[in-house]
Amino acid sequence: MFMQRVYILYIVMAAWLKGEAPRASATRGIDSAAKNLGYEFLEKCRKNGFKTAYVERPEALASVFSEWAAHWSIKSLMIAGLSGFLKETIFNALISVKKEITCLELPDLPSDLTLFRASSLGVFRVYAGVAETGGLIVLDDWGSNLASLIPEYTVGLLEAGEVVSDYWALTSVLRQRDIGGMVIISGPSSTSDIELTHVIGVHGPVEAGVIVTGFELDE
Repeated sequence: MFMQRVYILYIVMAAWLKGEAPRASATRGIDSAAKNLGYEFLEKCRKNGFKTAYVERPEALASVFSEWAAHWSIKSLMIAGLSGFLKETIFNALISVKKEITCLELPDLPSDLTLFRASSLGVFRVYAGVAETGGLIVLDDWGSNLASLIPEYTVGLLEAGEVVSDYWALTSVLRQRDIGGMVIISGPSSTSDIELTHVIGVHGPVEAGVIVTGFELDE
């Protein structure tokens, strides 16, 4: 019997999106129910193998990246779907522990993506999180958003108000726009073959993290 545990599920849909997607909901004025749902989501993500964190301020976000990067072998970085301020905040946090890290843009990627994958970190904007499963919904509204899933290490960011309870709730959010390509990530890649040989990173990142914020990421 072929046994395989794959934490990255690709859903292929018709067209590529253009422009930025509206988000699940606004984070401004987060109430206790939304915050609790965010913690429930993070707990499920943790069980799925993610590193997890909840932060209230950009300074705390920088601290999390510094802590995680200290244990990761990374030399290059791609940040997708975030404001210039947050890009700079994350880059400065990483360079404080990885002195020679290089920040890449989409046109800078090598034609051989295996070179980009090795020793690199991708940071991407999550469209919505599903508390029931710990799934991260990523759309192709930013080309670099999908490219940021290639590296060995990857971290997704979303606001507390963008977590939904289950996939039924997600469908109403997705109906707000025409969806093109979509990826659901529910943890780092982990696979076992028929001989139960456990392999990490075949279908996606070796290590993955998710950070829920109590502040707006798009300001």
